[in-house]
Amino acid sequence: MKDLKQYDNTTVRIRTTFGEVLEGPCEWNDKEYCLSEYGIDDDCLVIPEYTYISGGIDVIKTMIPVGIIETVELLRPEAIIPVRDWPEAKEEIAAWFASKWSVPLEAYRESIRECLGEEEGVPQWYVAVRGNRIIAGCGVIENDFHKRTDLTPNVCAVYVEEDCRRQGVAGFLLKTVCRDMAAMGYKTLYLLTDHTGFYERYGWEFFCMAENDDGSESRMYVHREE
Repeated sequence: MKDLKQYDNTTVRIRTTFGEVLEGPCEWNDKEYCLSEYGIDDDCLVIPEYTYISGGIDVIKTMIPVGIIETVELLRPEAIIPVRDWPEAKEEIAAWFASKWSVPLEAYRESIRECLGEEEGVPQWYVAVRGNRIIAGCGVIENDFHKRTDLTPNVCAVYVEEDCRRQGVAGFLLKTVCRDMAAMGYKTLYLLTDHTGFYERYGWEFFCMAENDDGSESRMYVHREE
């Protein structure tokens, strides 16, 4: 995979000697000291706090000197990356999705190319990366091959690698995607699936049965972000 650059991070909870508890994605400045597969810098850790503003994301960085850190708890060892922020990996990402679903590679390439030009809006694509490996991903598109054109946009192509399942990855991915899309103004998302009892764990509700383009029916779920 391509270099993750600023996404070489994980989600941590830090307790300081002053009793403060800070939680969020943490950028490690080097690899001299190891925490799991990541490291900490001699001088400070950085927890970015993301604020969505018109036209993009304003990143406010909180610097935490190592000398006042009491404990560091690893919450999630992977980063969720919006593909619009990672154009260098577009070919690898398109190939990864195509290898998981019976959709032509060129269809993913085309949608991802469109995504790269959209700071906001649909389509959007996301991958979960652990180390330099894609372990999960999904997209947000206008319509996931069904006839209910009023139920849009749709989360689609949700997939977690088999050896990474039952680790909370799917929930982390879906939560991040719903929050990101809500920040763009899309507070209601739909998802078409044949699963029963899976998406309910992550705040999705069964909405209706929907007819697919091939005439079959699937379960339509809805998620509303407050």
